[in-house]
Amino acid sequence: MKMSAKGSFGALLLTAAMSVAAFPVDVTSIDGKFKNTKDENGNTVSGEGSSLISWGNNNSQSSYEFNGASPLPIQVTNTTEFNLGTLTHTNNQVTGPTLTSTDLAITLGFSGFGDTGTQGGMFEFSHTETPDAGTNWECVFWIFCWDKKNGPVDDIVAQTGASVTSSSFILGGFEYTLELLGLTTDGSTAENTTRSYDLWAKLNASAVPVPEPGTLALLGLGLAGLAMARRRKA
Repeated sequence: MKMSAKGSFGALLLTAAMSVAAFPVDVTSIDGKFKNTKDENGNTVSGEGSSLISWGNNNSQSSYEFNGASPLPIQVTNTTEFNLGTLTHTNNQVTGPTLTSTDLAITLGFSGFGDTGTQGGMFEFSHTETPDAGTNWECVFWIFCWDKKNGPVDDIVAQTGASVTSSSFILGGFEYTLELLGLTTDGSTAENTTRSYDLWAKLNASAVPVPEPGTLALLGLGLAGLAMARRRKA
């Protein structure tokens, strides 16, 4: 039992030591593009494939814009969350089909220990365009209610998913995976205002497994045999 406890404690120390040794890592580039945009009619909105999308008539439009965190590089010193950029929502009174959902494709570049790597992912958002002349109610215990104010209602921004779309990458002797966290909470933007929402991510790291001596010996014998076979053919 004591040996097992010592072994577990030693493994924890080793894991912690490797985690510390795997950092710092620099984020060298951040790119974000809106994809799979969809309005009420099932069509894409203006700006599909760019960092800025908009909808509504030409005189008054609402929009989403992604801006990567700056200045670069951003130094990531451990596995805690870091800010990768902001999602800015401009909410104006619009006419015509409005946005219902969009994805935000993110690609990050990393460098560390003399190596470079990239990894990408996808945020999924739903958008609720509320009435520009809605009714707000004042209630007591939701029994007695009266119309307090007629006017615009805040639009709702909600994250419905986040996933990594590319494989892990290796810097030095460590393997890294990007974990997309996104919004800390769903948000709302008042009419005729602009609001920015921070997007978050984290890096997980583990040591690249080193082949055991027996594996290396077998690999060496295999390479030697291959070389001899080639000499005989020659």
